[in-house]
Amino acid sequence: MTATPTDSSCRCVALCMPKPADLRRVAKYIAFVYFTAMAIALTFPGITPFNTIRPFVLGVPFVFTWYVIWILGALLVLTLLHRAYSK
Repeated sequence: MTATPTDSSCRCVALCMPKPADLRRVAKYIAFVYFTAMAIALTFPGITPFNTIRPFVLGVPFVFTWYVIWILGALLVLTLLHRAYSK
């Protein structure tokens, strides 16, 4: 027996799945918040507490590690945006 559009289980699945427009809106909001925080964290007022040579992380100064962490986070956010818009 196959599920028809009038079947209650089919309606439940349709109601539980977010619409692509909602996913895009959420992805855009997350990207906006992340890149705003990134701009603040990587420029003058935000970088000041982390602008130290020591401690070393994997042989590089901590400030370089700080930049790498934010850039890897940007990779994840851009991947999220790509998946939201490719569907």
